[in-house]
Amino acid sequence: MRLEKSEHLLKLALMMQASTEGIGLQEIQEEFEVGRRTAERMRDALLSLFPHVEELRIDGKTKRWRLPPSAMAGLIQISAEDLAEMKTAIDLLKKENLSQHAENLDRLWLKIKGRLRPESATRIETDLEALLEAEGHAMRPGPRPRINPHVLYILREAIKGVCKVKLTYHGRVKGDVTERVVHPYGFVYGLRHYLIAWCEEKKGLRSFSLPNISDISLIHVPYRKDPAFDLQEFAQQSFGVFQEEPYDVAWRFSAAVADGVREHHFHPTQQIEEQPDGSIIVRFKAGGWKEMCWYVMTWEGQAEILEPPHLRKAYNKMVQTLYNSLKK
Repeated sequence: MRLEKSEHLLKLALMMQASTEGIGLQEIQEEFEVGRRTAERMRDALLSLFPHVEELRIDGKTKRWRLPPSAMAGLIQISAEDLAEMKTAIDLLKKENLSQHAENLDRLWLKIKGRLRPESATRIETDLEALLEAEGHAMRPGPRPRINPHVLYILREAIKGVCKVKLTYHGRVKGDVTERVVHPYGFVYGLRHYLIAWCEEKKGLRSFSLPNISDISLIHVPYRKDPAFDLQEFAQQSFGVFQEEPYDVAWRFSAAVADGVREHHFHPTQQIEEQPDGSIIVRFKAGGWKEMCWYVMTWEGQAEILEPPHLRKAYNKMVQTLYNSLKK
């Protein structure tokens, strides 16, 4: 327990040094999942260790604390594990065809590795080579989205500059090709990767599959982003990326797969209910009926949809369609 507390204090110190605006009590509570009193004790412990912590006031009221950039220069050490974890992340990005993200992170990896002291670099190099060999990720079989790096580059430039973009979009369902002017808000990554943007034609937020975007160009006209929009909240409204009005969902998993269910995190709003017969009911609130049906099917008959009725009906129809196709 003492070691865990020491690690938390070290992480808090790193957070205070990395933030230009300082860290407040609310952020400490959220990051370490503690109450306000514990957050205050953590702050006080850090103040006793680092008397030169700067105290800031936001709007003349809220207090925040920041460590000067050089405060922990002698305490921060880069390990072989740190570099290996970053390299693994780079490899995973490449395999998901997120090449620009991988290139940016790879440059950062080289900068960090290049700043190691010679004596540290020699010691770390052997361990790093062994870790990279042991933790290498084999190429995942199956389809992966193919994304044009130029599309991602333009979209990221638009997001940074809060500028509109004009794009040509190939519809996945109807197969139609349309030109759209959109206000890019962010990205959602999953089995498919999507741009979330305000569409001027549809007068609302839409999801655009990144592989289906072509002939993109930056329009140097600023747009005003909805201040109430939160990408994380938007993503959590759906089980996947298909957006619809959220509703209460209940799935029952048989006792045969109960252990596996307990190891899964299905949705941020989920609640787990253990049943007397060993089965498990999972409840959450979200939309995205099609991806829910696809997912339930992967449990090979060990999961059933209890609520809502329209989702259960859609699932049964999907299963029946597959069954009919097999009989042909």
